[in-house]
Amino acid sequence: MDLDDLLDVYGTYFVRAERFPRAIGDGVQWIGGCSALFLDRSKPDLAHSALNAYLVTGRERTLLVDTGHPAVWPGFSAALDRALDGRPLDYVMPTHPEIPHAGALTLLHRRWPGLTVVGDVRDYFLYHPEVPDSAYRSMAPGERLDLGGREFEFVEALFKDLPNSVWGFDHGSRTLFPADGFAYFHWHGEDACGRTTEDLDFSPGPDVYAVMTEIVSGLELLDIEDTVQKFLRLTERTAPSAIAPAHGTVVTDVPKALQYLEALRAADRAA
Repeated sequence: MDLDDLLDVYGTYFVRAERFPRAIGDGVQWIGGCSALFLDRSKPDLAHSALNAYLVTGRERTLLVDTGHPAVWPGFSAALDRALDGRPLDYVMPTHPEIPHAGALTLLHRRWPGLTVVGDVRDYFLYHPEVPDSAYRSMAPGERLDLGGREFEFVEALFKDLPNSVWGFDHGSRTLFPADGFAYFHWHGEDACGRTTEDLDFSPGPDVYAVMTEIVSGLELLDIEDTVQKFLRLTERTAPSAIAPAHGTVVTDVPKALQYLEALRAADRAA
């Protein structure tokens, strides 16, 4: 597909079926794709934002972090079916009510009508009237779900896109799911989309993270250093082995991701 062809499908989300689902830890599978952000006829590059969801599988129950974008439903649902391997989807935790994170909630409920939507679930009924009130279960930071042999903890979202953003932490694999935190754009390419930072031998620096830090809700009102310290205390308590953001890509060398904190500090100084 050349640049002119891509211009015709600007905004379409691409799912790389051959790479997903992908195991990123014990009992955690990455299901994702990329979205076209902008095109420039003067250069043959296409800026992408990763679009990720994650399936956490316990002995007794399964949980999906984010719903996937409804525009990619055929490919996404096929990858999710492969990841579930015949099991039902028991829980879904949308990190916040935006289309890439919660847009396919109705589609998931149609496919698995017994699933429960968990987390900060206020206002989701406005976007998904087909999902009954009985399907929602509000869970606050600090509460945990027992998936069977592993616990999934709901975590306060320190860097928020929307007021009811929520993070998660899987104690079985020690994976932190920070929603829109730790996100960055990348250039489209066969060697880029659907790859971890370790695959790419790439460490995103503060300049790479900087653009996505601008979406942090109320950044100018936050005490950035206090928030950074809260995050460092969170990582000290949980000792994550991987950071799995909704955008950006999976980082299994956690210290590499801490450049995001420096990007936040730089944005604070600039403000």
